[in-house]
Amino acid sequence: MALDRTESVFDLIPAEFAAGLLEFGNDDVSTQEAPDADTETFNRFLEGNDDAFRALYDAFERSLYLYVVRFVGSKNDAEDVFQDVWIRMYRLRGESKTVLKFSGLLFTVARNLSLNAIRDRKLLPNISLEDAPEMELAAPSRDIEDWDLRDMLERALLRLPAGQREAFILREYFGYSYDEMATITGTTVVTVKTRAWRARERLRKMIAAWLELRKSE
Repeated sequence: MALDRTESVFDLIPAEFAAGLLEFGNDDVSTQEAPDADTETFNRFLEGNDDAFRALYDAFERSLYLYVVRFVGSKNDAEDVFQDVWIRMYRLRGESKTVLKFSGLLFTVARNLSLNAIRDRKLLPNISLEDAPEMELAAPSRDIEDWDLRDMLERALLRLPAGQREAFILREYFGYSYDEMATITGTTVVTVKTRAWRARERLRKMIAAWLELRKSE
C-alpha cells in the first residue's frame, strides 16, 4: 500500500472535530481542563524532549498496533499504517499548536489512516462506514472444529463493516467511553452507540452460527 507522507496530521482531522484534541495559537485556554500525563509528556516532546516521544512510543506501541491490525484486517497494511501514524505525530513538532488529548489524537490519526488503507485495498474511495461490504473470509467446515472462541471473534470482526468493527474495538478492547469514541471517530455519541450495538449483535449471531455448525460436524 502506497502511503502519502507529505500530508500532515491536520489533513486527517476535520476542523470541527479538532477542537477537543488541539489548541491553536490564538485559542482561549482558560476553560480547558488540565492535560493528562500522556498529553503532558507529548507536549514536552513538542518542546524538544526526544526522550518523551520514546516513552510514549513504548507506552502505546502494543495497543496502537492491535487497534490498527484489528481494524484493517491485514498485518502488512497495519505495519504501514502504524509507522505512518508515528511519523505524523513526530511531525507535529514545530507546529504552533498544543495537543490537548494525546491518546485521542493518536487514535484519531490511526483511525483515519486505517480507513484510507481499507479504501485503497478495496479500490472504493467513497466507501461508507455503514454500507461497506463485509470482508470476504472463508470458513470451511473442516477448519471450524479447530477454532476456539477467540479465533471465532477475530474472524467475525473482519466480517463487520468498518464502522461497526471500529466501534466494537474501541469499546470492548480499549474501554473508551462513548464520548471519547465520538471524538476519535468524528461522529456523535448516538452513532457510536448504535454501531457498537450492531457490532455486538452481528458478532453474536455469527459466532452462534459457527458453534452450531461445529456441533453438527
